[in-house]
Amino acid sequence: MISKQPLKMNNSDVPMNRIFSTFDAKTLVPSTDYGMNLLDYLSFGCIIIGGFEILNFLVKKSGRWMGSKRIPVRGKHLDELSLRDHLYIGFNKLATIPFVYFLIRYMYFEQNVEWDVSKISVTNLVVPVPFLFLIYDFFYTILHWALHLQCIYSYIHKHHHQQKAPSRANLDAVNVNPIEFFLGEYNHILALVIYTKVLSMEVHALNQIAFLVIGAVCTGLNHSRYDSVLSVLGCTIFDSKYHDVHHRIPQSNYGQYTMFWDHVFGTFRPYNDEDRVNAMAQLDPTTGKSLEYGSRKKAEKKL
Repeated sequence: MISKQPLKMNNSDVPMNRIFSTFDAKTLVPSTDYGMNLLDYLSFGCIIIGGFEILNFLVKKSGRWMGSKRIPVRGKHLDELSLRDHLYIGFNKLATIPFVYFLIRYMYFEQNVEWDVSKISVTNLVVPVPFLFLIYDFFYTILHWALHLQCIYSYIHKHHHQQKAPSRANLDAVNVNPIEFFLGEYNHILALVIYTKVLSMEVHALNQIAFLVIGAVCTGLNHSRYDSVLSVLGCTIFDSKYHDVHHRIPQSNYGQYTMFWDHVFGTFRPYNDEDRVNAMAQLDPTTGKSLEYGSRKKAEKKL
Protein backbone atom coordinates (compact mmCIF):
# COMPACT_ATOMS: atom_id res chain seq x y z
CA MET A 1 0.00 0.00 0.00
CA ILE A 2 1.29 3.47 -0.89
CA SER A 3 0.24 6.23 1.44
CA LYS A 4 0.50 9.90 0.54
CA GLN A 5 1.93 12.04 3.34
CA PRO A 6 1.73 15.84 3.16
CA LEU A 7 5.05 17.49 2.41
CA LYS A 8 6.48 19.83 5.04
CA MET A 9 6.42 23.20 3.33
CA ASN A 10 7.84 25.22 6.24
CA ASN A 11 11.27 23.64 6.35
CA SER A 12 13.60 26.34 5.06
CA ASP A 13 16.48 23.86 5.00
CA VAL A 14 14.85 21.92 2.14
CA PRO A 15 14.63 23.98 -1.09
CA MET A 16 11.23 23.64 -2.75
CA ASN A 17 12.76 22.94 -6.14
CA ARG A 18 14.57 19.96 -4.65
CA ILE A 19 11.33 18.61 -3.15
CA PHE A 20 9.35 18.70 -6.37
CA SER A 21 12.15 17.65 -8.72
CA THR A 22 13.13 14.40 -7.00
CA PHE A 23 11.73 10.95 -7.39
CA ASP A 24 11.95 7.69 -5.48
CA ALA A 25 11.98 4.95 -8.14
CA LYS A 26 11.52 2.22 -5.53
CA THR A 27 8.04 3.36 -4.55
CA LEU A 28 7.24 5.24 -7.77
CA VAL A 29 6.09 8.34 -5.88
CA PRO A 30 7.73 11.77 -5.42
CA SER A 31 9.95 11.93 -2.39
CA THR A 32 11.53 14.54 -0.15
CA ASP A 33 14.56 12.27 0.04
CA TYR A 34 16.72 13.79 -2.66
CA GLY A 35 19.53 11.26 -2.36
CA MET A 36 18.41 9.47 -5.52
CA ASN A 37 21.38 8.39 -7.60
CA LEU A 38 21.97 7.74 -11.28
CA LEU A 39 21.28 4.02 -10.89
CA ASP A 40 17.77 4.79 -9.61
CA TYR A 41 17.00 6.88 -12.69
CA LEU A 42 18.46 4.25 -15.01
CA SER A 43 16.43 1.51 -13.31
CA PHE A 44 13.21 3.49 -13.71
CA GLY A 45 14.00 4.15 -17.38
CA CYS A 46 14.83 0.49 -18.04
CA ILE A 47 11.50 -0.59 -16.50
CA ILE A 48 9.58 1.77 -18.82
CA ILE A 49 11.51 0.83 -21.98
CA GLY A 50 11.43 -2.86 -21.07
CA GLY A 51 7.68 -2.66 -20.58
CA PHE A 52 7.30 -1.02 -23.99
CA GLU A 53 9.30 -3.78 -25.71
CA ILE A 54 7.39 -6.57 -23.97
CA LEU A 55 4.06 -4.96 -24.86
CA ASN A 56 5.10 -4.53 -28.50
CA PHE A 57 6.19 -8.18 -28.66
CA LEU A 58 2.89 -9.39 -27.20
CA VAL A 59 0.81 -7.22 -29.56
CA LYS A 60 2.76 -8.40 -32.61
CA LYS A 61 2.28 -12.04 -31.61
CA SER A 62 -1.28 -11.72 -30.30
CA GLY A 63 -2.95 -11.97 -33.70
CA ARG A 64 -1.12 -15.18 -34.51
CA TRP A 65 -1.89 -16.69 -31.12
CA MET A 66 -5.59 -15.81 -31.42
CA GLY A 67 -5.83 -16.76 -35.09
CA SER A 68 -6.85 -13.26 -36.17
CA LYS A 69 -7.33 -12.53 -39.84
CA ARG A 70 -4.91 -10.21 -41.58
CA ILE A 71 -6.13 -6.97 -43.13
CA PRO A 72 -5.21 -7.05 -46.84
CA VAL A 73 -2.62 -4.45 -47.84
CA ARG A 74 -4.15 -1.80 -50.06
CA GLY A 75 -1.70 1.05 -49.56
CA LYS A 76 2.06 1.06 -50.11
CA HIS A 77 3.96 -0.65 -47.30
CA LEU A 78 7.06 1.07 -45.93
CA ASP A 79 9.44 -1.86 -46.35
CA GLU A 80 12.64 -0.16 -45.24
CA LEU A 81 13.00 2.23 -42.32
CA SER A 82 15.22 5.25 -42.95
CA LEU A 83 17.70 6.77 -40.51
CA ARG A 84 15.09 9.39 -39.61
CA ASP A 85 12.56 6.63 -38.88
CA HIS A 86 14.97 4.93 -36.49
CA LEU A 87 15.86 8.24 -34.81
CA TYR A 88 12.21 9.16 -34.30
CA ILE A 89 11.34 5.71 -32.96
CA GLY A 90 14.30 5.69 -30.58
CA PHE A 91 13.72 9.24 -29.36
CA ASN A 92 10.00 8.68 -28.78
CA LYS A 93 10.67 5.50 -26.81
CA LEU A 94 12.98 7.47 -24.52
CA ALA A 95 10.44 10.30 -24.29
CA THR A 96 8.03 7.81 -22.72
CA ILE A 97 10.17 7.82 -19.56
CA PRO A 98 9.57 11.48 -18.53
CA PHE A 99 5.93 11.14 -19.60
CA VAL A 100 5.39 8.31 -17.10
CA TYR A 101 7.29 10.28 -14.46
CA PHE A 102 5.06 13.36 -14.84
CA LEU A 103 1.94 11.19 -14.91
CA ILE A 104 2.88 9.52 -11.63
CA ARG A 105 3.80 12.85 -10.05
CA TYR A 106 0.44 14.36 -10.98
CA MET A 107 -1.34 11.29 -9.63
CA TYR A 108 0.54 11.52 -6.35
CA PHE A 109 -0.41 15.12 -5.65
CA GLU A 110 -3.99 14.90 -6.98
CA GLN A 111 -6.46 14.38 -4.13
CA ASN A 112 -8.93 12.51 -6.37
CA VAL A 113 -6.41 9.77 -7.17
CA GLU A 114 -6.62 6.94 -4.64
CA TRP A 115 -3.52 4.82 -3.96
CA ASP A 116 -4.76 2.56 -1.17
CA VAL A 117 -5.26 -0.95 -2.62
CA SER A 118 -7.90 -1.70 0.01
CA LYS A 119 -10.02 1.13 -1.42
CA ILE A 120 -10.29 -0.23 -4.97
CA SER A 121 -13.87 -0.17 -6.22
CA VAL A 122 -15.80 -0.46 -9.46
CA THR A 123 -16.40 3.28 -9.43
CA ASN A 124 -12.71 4.26 -9.23
CA LEU A 125 -11.16 1.39 -11.20
CA VAL A 126 -13.59 0.35 -13.96
CA VAL A 127 -16.08 3.20 -14.47
CA PRO A 128 -13.44 5.85 -15.34
CA VAL A 129 -12.00 3.79 -18.25
CA PRO A 130 -14.60 4.58 -20.95
CA PHE A 131 -14.84 8.22 -19.85
CA LEU A 132 -11.05 8.66 -20.00
CA PHE A 133 -10.94 7.19 -23.51
CA LEU A 134 -13.78 9.46 -24.65
CA ILE A 135 -12.09 12.54 -23.17
CA TYR A 136 -8.74 11.55 -24.64
CA ASP A 137 -10.15 10.91 -28.11
CA PHE A 138 -12.15 14.13 -28.13
CA PHE A 139 -8.95 16.16 -27.97
CA TYR A 140 -6.93 13.69 -30.04
CA THR A 141 -9.48 13.71 -32.88
CA ILE A 142 -9.30 17.51 -33.06
CA LEU A 143 -5.49 17.44 -32.81
CA HIS A 144 -5.22 14.78 -35.50
CA TRP A 145 -7.55 16.74 -37.78
CA ALA A 146 -5.42 19.88 -37.23
CA LEU A 147 -2.24 17.98 -38.09
CA HIS A 148 -3.77 17.23 -41.49
CA LEU A 149 -4.28 20.92 -42.30
CA GLN A 150 -2.25 21.76 -45.38
CA CYS A 151 -0.29 24.50 -43.62
CA ILE A 152 0.88 22.06 -40.90
CA TYR A 153 0.81 18.60 -42.46
CA SER A 154 4.16 18.62 -44.27
CA TYR A 155 6.04 19.84 -41.18
CA ILE A 156 4.82 17.27 -38.63
CA HIS A 157 2.33 14.54 -39.54
CA LYS A 158 3.46 13.76 -43.09
CA HIS A 159 6.29 11.61 -41.76
CA HIS A 160 3.86 9.16 -40.16
CA HIS A 161 1.91 8.79 -43.40
CA GLN A 162 4.92 7.53 -45.32
CA GLN A 163 3.61 4.22 -44.02
CA LYS A 164 0.30 3.58 -45.80
CA ALA A 165 0.00 -0.02 -44.62
CA PRO A 166 1.33 -0.18 -41.03
CA SER A 167 2.47 -3.61 -39.88
CA ARG A 168 5.08 -3.25 -37.13
CA ALA A 169 2.56 -2.63 -34.34
CA ASN A 170 3.82 -0.13 -31.75
CA LEU A 171 7.01 0.58 -33.71
CA ASP A 172 4.98 1.96 -36.61
CA ALA A 173 2.72 3.71 -34.10
CA VAL A 174 5.58 5.69 -32.51
CA ASN A 175 7.27 6.41 -35.84
CA VAL A 176 6.02 9.99 -35.72
CA ASN A 177 7.52 13.44 -35.42
CA PRO A 178 8.50 13.96 -31.74
CA ILE A 179 6.22 17.01 -31.54
CA GLU A 180 3.26 14.83 -32.48
CA PHE A 181 4.35 12.13 -30.04
CA PHE A 182 4.60 14.67 -27.21
CA LEU A 183 1.12 16.04 -27.89
CA GLY A 184 -0.42 12.57 -28.15
CA GLU A 185 1.23 11.20 -25.01
CA TYR A 186 0.56 14.14 -22.71
CA ASN A 187 -3.04 14.13 -23.88
CA HIS A 188 -3.40 11.12 -21.54
CA ILE A 189 -2.48 13.37 -18.61
CA LEU A 190 -4.90 16.02 -19.86
CA ALA A 191 -7.70 13.43 -19.88
CA LEU A 192 -6.85 12.50 -16.29
CA VAL A 193 -6.72 16.16 -15.20
CA ILE A 194 -10.16 16.83 -16.70
CA TYR A 195 -11.66 13.73 -15.08
CA THR A 196 -10.17 14.25 -11.62
CA LYS A 197 -9.81 18.02 -11.27
CA VAL A 198 -12.44 19.51 -13.59
CA LEU A 199 -15.13 16.85 -13.10
CA SER A 200 -13.96 16.08 -9.52
CA MET A 201 -14.24 12.32 -10.09
CA GLU A 202 -12.11 9.77 -8.25
CA VAL A 203 -9.83 7.23 -9.93
CA HIS A 204 -7.57 4.58 -8.46
CA ALA A 205 -3.89 4.62 -9.39
CA LEU A 206 -4.27 1.13 -10.89
CA ASN A 207 -6.87 2.56 -13.25
CA GLN A 208 -4.12 4.51 -14.99
CA ILE A 209 -2.12 1.35 -15.55
CA ALA A 210 -5.17 -0.18 -17.21
CA PHE A 211 -5.81 3.03 -19.20
CA LEU A 212 -2.27 3.15 -20.57
CA VAL A 213 -1.93 -0.58 -21.24
CA ILE A 214 -5.30 -0.85 -23.01
CA GLY A 215 -4.46 2.28 -24.99
CA ALA A 216 -1.03 0.96 -26.00
CA VAL A 217 -2.54 -2.38 -27.07
CA CYS A 218 -5.20 -0.64 -29.19
CA THR A 219 -2.59 1.64 -30.75
CA GLY A 220 -0.38 -1.34 -31.55
CA LEU A 221 -3.27 -3.30 -33.06
CA ASN A 222 -4.14 -0.26 -35.19
CA HIS A 223 -0.69 -0.59 -36.76
CA SER A 224 -0.38 -4.38 -36.86
CA ARG A 225 -2.53 -5.49 -39.85
CA TYR A 226 -4.49 -7.77 -37.51
CA ASP A 227 -8.26 -7.54 -37.93
CA SER A 228 -9.17 -6.82 -34.31
CA VAL A 229 -12.71 -5.86 -33.34
CA LEU A 230 -14.33 -5.24 -29.95
CA SER A 231 -18.12 -4.99 -29.92
CA VAL A 232 -20.51 -4.63 -27.00
CA LEU A 233 -24.21 -5.40 -27.51
CA GLY A 234 -23.75 -5.09 -31.26
CA CYS A 235 -22.01 -1.68 -30.98
CA THR A 236 -18.46 -1.54 -32.31
CA ILE A 237 -16.18 -0.01 -29.69
CA PHE A 238 -12.87 -0.65 -31.44
CA ASP A 239 -11.97 -1.86 -34.94
CA SER A 240 -8.37 -1.79 -36.18
CA LYS A 241 -9.56 -1.65 -39.81
CA TYR A 242 -10.81 1.91 -39.31
CA HIS A 243 -7.30 3.20 -38.65
CA ASP A 244 -6.05 1.25 -41.66
CA VAL A 245 -8.58 3.25 -43.71
CA HIS A 246 -7.11 6.47 -42.30
CA HIS A 247 -3.61 5.57 -43.47
CA ARG A 248 -4.92 5.17 -47.02
CA ILE A 249 -7.54 7.93 -46.95
CA PRO A 250 -6.13 10.53 -44.52
CA GLN A 251 -9.15 12.86 -44.39
CA SER A 252 -11.14 10.35 -42.33
CA ASN A 253 -11.16 8.37 -39.07
CA TYR A 254 -9.06 10.74 -36.95
CA GLY A 255 -9.81 9.00 -33.64
CA GLN A 256 -7.12 6.96 -31.93
CA TYR A 257 -9.10 4.46 -29.88
CA THR A 258 -12.70 4.91 -30.94
CA MET A 259 -14.60 6.38 -33.87
CA PHE A 260 -17.23 7.99 -31.61
CA TRP A 261 -16.08 11.55 -32.27
CA ASP A 262 -15.59 10.87 -35.98
CA HIS A 263 -19.27 9.91 -36.12
CA VAL A 264 -20.11 13.13 -34.26
CA PHE A 265 -17.93 15.33 -36.49
CA GLY A 266 -18.89 13.57 -39.72
CA THR A 267 -15.37 12.34 -40.56
CA PHE A 268 -16.04 8.61 -40.16
CA ARG A 269 -15.39 6.39 -43.18
CA PRO A 270 -16.26 2.66 -42.98
CA TYR A 271 -13.95 -0.10 -44.11
CA ASN A 272 -14.83 -1.48 -47.54
CA ASP A 273 -13.94 -5.13 -48.20
CA GLU A 274 -14.39 -4.56 -51.92
CA ASP A 275 -11.60 -1.98 -52.25
CA ARG A 276 -8.96 -3.08 -54.76
CA VAL A 277 -6.17 -5.31 -53.45
CA ASN A 278 -2.77 -5.50 -55.15
CA ALA A 279 -1.43 -9.05 -54.84
CA MET A 280 2.23 -7.95 -54.97
CA ALA A 281 1.65 -5.41 -52.17
CA GLN A 282 0.82 -8.18 -49.68
CA LEU A 283 3.39 -8.92 -46.99
CA ASP A 284 5.71 -11.90 -46.92
CA PRO A 285 5.05 -13.55 -43.52
CA THR A 286 8.71 -14.55 -43.19
CA THR A 287 10.20 -11.09 -43.81
CA GLY A 288 7.35 -8.72 -43.00
CA LYS A 289 8.04 -6.88 -46.25
CA SER A 290 5.95 -6.65 -49.40
CA LEU A 291 6.17 -9.35 -52.06
CA GLU A 292 7.03 -6.62 -54.54
CA TYR A 293 10.02 -5.64 -52.38
CA GLY A 294 11.21 -9.25 -52.19
CA SER A 295 10.85 -9.71 -55.92
CA ARG A 296 12.79 -6.54 -56.61
CA LYS A 297 15.61 -7.54 -54.26
CA LYS A 298 15.89 -10.96 -55.91
CA ALA A 299 16.12 -9.32 -59.33
CA GLU A 300 18.84 -6.97 -58.08
CA LYS A 301 20.91 -9.92 -56.83
CA LYS A 302 20.82 -11.53 -60.25
CA LEU A 303 22.32 -8.44 -61.87
